[in-house]
Order: sequence, then C-alpha cells, then structure tokens
Amino acid sequence: MKKIILTLCITGLFLTSIHVTSQEVDPEVLDTKISKSYTINDGKKLIKNTVEITTKRLNTIERDEKDEGKIDQARVVDSIATIVKTVRIDNDEDDDFDEKIVFSYESKSPEDFVLVSKNDELVVAMDDGENLKIVENLNLKSKKMDNDRATYIFTNEQGENIEFLVEEYNKSYSHTSSR
Repeated sequence: MKKIILTLCITGLFLTSIHVTSQEVDPEVLDTKISKSYTINDGKKLIKNTVEITTKRLNTIERDEKDEGKIDQARVVDSIATIVKTVRIDNDEDDDFDEKIVFSYESKSPEDFVLVSKNDELVVAMDDGENLKIVENLNLKSKKMDNDRATYIFTNEQGENIEFLVEEYNKSYSHTSSR
C-alpha cells in the first residue's frame, strides 16, 4: 500500500512539473544571412563594398493566460525582440572580409537598418533592393561609452528612437569568405 501511495505522489509531482514548465516563457530564435553591397566615395574614387549581414532575432514567446492548460495556446503578439546583427565588410579585391561590426538592439518590429563603415566612421544604411543605401542626413547620437562599447540612438522613419549597442567593431577582421 505504501508503494502505491509513493508512486501516486511521485506521479503527481511529475505531472505538476510538466504543467508548470509548459506555461513558462519560451525563446524563439530566427537566423537570416544575406549579402548586399554599397558604394562609397573615399574622395578619390568610388569603392564598392560587399557586405554579409547575419541577423539573429530572439523573440520571447508569451502565452495567453486564459489558454492555460490547453494544448494549442495562443501567443501574446506584442513581445519585444532582441536583434543581434553581425556585419562583415569586404572593401577590396581579395576574398577576405576586412571589417566586422556586431551590434544589438530591442524592437517590436523588424528593422531593416544596418551599420556599415564609411571613411573610418560608422553610418546607418537602409535596405534598397539588392544594395544598401547609406542614410546621408542622419547623425547617430552617442549615449555613453562603456568597456570599449558604444551605445547609439537611431531614429527610424516612424520617429521611434532605437537604442543599439555596438558590441564589436574590428577594422582588421580577417575571415576567408565562401564566395
């Protein structure tokens, strides 16, 4: 009799732990990798740079509390995602990437901007078909410097301020591309 009661108690604890973990917030990771190009004028000539952009979007999936216990639970849509972009830039004729920029930000909607370098400074570029278009009339506002990391504020076309953190900016990056 004691074995049956012990088995029932263990089974009850096991089922309770399954129910509790099914209601937790789950992460969803979406990875994309695209290639683009942009052209800059270095004062002497036009230089075409090839860019490889890897985007990792980390969504927090929250489930509606009224669906607790159901198999097919509804998601709460307005969750904020953390977006991490890695930009590799090839600005010469060899097969190696010459620069690497890693930055992250939080957003409710996917943004199509990316940071690239232009004459030794970071600038914002927007998606323009197969190319990137550098936003010329935009000044990035620096918020603070912390451990060689820079935080900037970018105002998108909807007037929202997006704060992003440049986690890495390496001008002498060398990684053989797979072209």
